[in-house]
Formats: sequence, C-alpha cells, structure tokens
Amino acid sequence: MIVPLLSIIRIQLLDTGIPMTLFFNFYKISRQGYHQSIARHKTKQKMMESIKTDVEKYRSEKDRRAGSRSLFYNLDIGKHYKIGVNKFERFMSASGLSLMPQRLKVVTTNSVSQSWNYDNLTNGLILRGVYELVVGDITYLTVGKYRYYLFCLTDVFSMKIVGYCISNRMRKQEALIAFKMFLDQRGEDGTKRCIHHTDGGGQYFAAVYLAMYPSWLETSVANSCIENGLAEQKNGYIKNHLVPTMKFKELKSVQKEMKRLIDFYNSERKQEVLGWRTPEEVEQQMMDGKYSNRYFRLHDHVNNVPSYRFGF
Repeated sequence: MIVPLLSIIRIQLLDTGIPMTLFFNFYKISRQGYHQSIARHKTKQKMMESIKTDVEKYRSEKDRRAGSRSLFYNLDIGKHYKIGVNKFERFMSASGLSLMPQRLKVVTTNSVSQSWNYDNLTNGLILRGVYELVVGDITYLTVGKYRYYLFCLTDVFSMKIVGYCISNRMRKQEALIAFKMFLDQRGEDGTKRCIHHTDGGGQYFAAVYLAMYPSWLETSVANSCIENGLAEQKNGYIKNHLVPTMKFKELKSVQKEMKRLIDFYNSERKQEVLGWRTPEEVEQQMMDGKYSNRYFRLHDHVNNVPSYRFGF
C-alpha cells in the first residue's frame, strides 16, 4: 500500500510546486529508490493480474471450484511466477478468490436385501498398488434445468476413474455400462486381485449385473455412505468442480462433455493425496515399479479414504 500512497502524495506535491527533494528527504528515500519501488510495484501488479486471469480461466474451463492449493500445483504457479504456495494463498484470499463451502445432498442409493449377503472387505485393508480395490457409487448432477445420474467406478490407489456412465435414468443398464468399461479397461489381469466395493445400491446387485462378474472378482458392501467415503468425495468433486464448466445441457452433448471432464480428471488434474500427481501418472509410475515397496492403509472408520500413504 505504501508505494501507491507515495505516488498520490508525489502527484499532489508536483501540483503545488514544492521541490521533490523535500519529498524524498521527508520519507527518507532516494529518487532512484523511489522509482525502483514504483517499477517493482508495477511488475507485481501485472503479475497478480496475470495470475487472476489464469485462475478465472482455469475455473471457467476446467475446475469451477478449484481451491488455492490445487490451483497452485495444477497451474504451476511456482514455476511460472516464482512465488511460494503461502504467498499465493494470501493473494487468493486478499483478491476475494477463495471459495465458500457448498452442502447439498440427494439420496441416490437404496440398499437391497441381496447386498446383505456381503461384508465390508475394506476395513483396515492395506493396498499395495492399483487393481486391488475399485469403488462404485451413483450421484445426481444438475445441468441447467436437467438432472442426470452419474455411475462411477474408481481405483482407490491411483484415484483413477476406470468406468463411468451418465444418463437421465438411474437403472441397472447404466451401472452395467460403467462396469463393462471397467472390465474392458482393466482386463483379466487387472481384476484378478480386485475387490468391487459399493454401498449396496440395487443397480449393483441386479441379476444381470452379477452375471457379468468374473468368478475371481470379490464383492464388498458398505453399511452406509460413510463406508464408501472415497467414492462420495470424488462424486462431490465432479458435481461441484467439473460439471459447472459444462457448456451444453442436452443428454448427448452432456455425455460428450463428461468424457472430456473424466479425461481431464484422469490425465491432467494433480491431486494432493497423490503427491500432486495425476491418476495416470501414478498408474504409469506403478507399472514402472516405483511403488513396489509402498502402500497405504484404509481407515477402519472412514473407509476408502486413506489415513496415511507412503511413497507419494
């Protein structure tokens, strides 16, 4: 604030005809130091305007509710602007760019009696890599005046979305599309050690869905949404961060847009829990053997949300 204030005072003194030497002597600064401060201030203001433009563009096109820490790493602020994360967060707060929390809940799961035959296999589970646990859930999405339903399957270790379907119906047929995508993408080798965990929704226990199960795929069921925490978190991210960037409202266009958003989530968006890597980077590094001796344990009470992680 001191540089703009001194500039205003200087302009007023110029109008009065008072010698500038008195101005510089009074504030104990040199003429050269004053002009250097003005130049630094202009450079800083230009940088901040550029950062603000980058933030607004990213939120508009990529992630509507991206937080300060996520923006810092996904926009490579440190590399491009040579400032630290704490300074960036202070700038976001001072510029009114920080976000207010959102809370809204619509029930999309009705547990069925078939799910009562299965246990929750994720309590205290230790994951040592991808292909070991995939979680499924259904969430509603409001796009304009329309409501759609997203079926999503996510690999817990890499956080990669490995199967999905968006529709204006919430049926077993849509769950099957996401499940088939998961099976096709992972293949037999990628599902041999895998646990399929959901919150007991009827779509996941329809006869046609269970008939598609490979014999080696294990079934796990949460007793409540709390025991399917990672799926709930990821759905909240898609709903509040990605969906608001959609430019179209009709189903066919929304389906194309969802592919774009999922591709962005998997291949471009860096996540803090992954050490600011993308899901696909983690999977590739896993294939390269970088995490062969690392693992994380799933919390016994808030299942599927890592309580601690090694190697990231």
